[in-house]
Amino acid sequence: MSVGVLFTQGQVTGEPQTTLAEILEQAEAADRLGFSAALTTEHKDSEEYFGAPLHLAFAIAARTQRVRVGTAIAIAPLYAPVVLAQDAAILDQLSGGRAWLGLGAGYMPVDYTAAGVPWDDRAQRFDETVRIVRAAHTQERFSFDDQLHHFADQAVLPRPLQPDGVPLHLAAWTPGGLRRAGRLGDGWITNALMSLDTMTAMAADYRAAALAAGRRPHVTAIRFCWPYTSREQALELFGDTALAMARTLFDYGAITDLPGVTSADQITLEEFVRDRFVFGTPEECVETIGRFQDGAGVDDFLMIFRYPTGPDHRSVLAAMELFGNEVLPAVDRPAVPA
Repeated sequence: MSVGVLFTQGQVTGEPQTTLAEILEQAEAADRLGFSAALTTEHKDSEEYFGAPLHLAFAIAARTQRVRVGTAIAIAPLYAPVVLAQDAAILDQLSGGRAWLGLGAGYMPVDYTAAGVPWDDRAQRFDETVRIVRAAHTQERFSFDDQLHHFADQAVLPRPLQPDGVPLHLAAWTPGGLRRAGRLGDGWITNALMSLDTMTAMAADYRAAALAAGRRPHVTAIRFCWPYTSREQALELFGDTALAMARTLFDYGAITDLPGVTSADQITLEEFVRDRFVFGTPEECVETIGRFQDGAGVDDFLMIFRYPTGPDHRSVLAAMELFGNEVLPAVDRPAVPA
């Protein structure tokens, strides 16, 4: 099992040039501390996220030596498939074979409106985009003919450095999405705030679909994370910002497994620390990671240390340092996964 870092910051975090520089410094820290990945995400019309995840991944690749670089996730239907395949291939070449693509269909119509892409056919568009990227990365020339995309004798040059193409891990939390991840993806990516019970049930459905398609299942869990030596200080630094982010994501429709909760102000930090966050002393973080690994069969984690509204950059670097020095050595981690 490996543990990477996912960056979820945007204009609301601070002056954009400063925030982007801080992300690059955090990526360098992840590379130095032994994290497996330093990945980016996106929304297209939001002050809380930057909207060009692959561009940022290129910058991270240039500043790092060993971490996986790429996205978790990019909203695949918003991209021209061949262009996405070309960009990912160049990222793989530039990084020495470290590219990793987490792709999703998205869940906010505003992202589609901002990109000028129809919302109603997003599932078909996502399905076709994944298949086109896979073909472009694994065939010298390829043709494609389906409902939305039609190509004849197309090529992506250069192809990725990785001989099987850039790994494609698909985000999902609907039955159809889980089946798609099993059928088309190299792995399934959870959302950041589903409970352990929800993750366990969805992982079982995903694994069944992957095995039926002849694929080896692989589960990557995104988690909010904060290790600490002082609980009081951790609640001050992490508690308010994490709770605000959880409430925002609930309002966005990204949290669907809170029975009885009808409004964001009903969400408590205690509930999320109990069953959704990786939060605690280093020993408690190791125990929490183990529960998700044992219960849901998680293969890899992507930890979010900083949210759009905080904690501050220096505190994030200190938390990453604590995690890297005292949690990572206690977690059974093979080499960076394919």
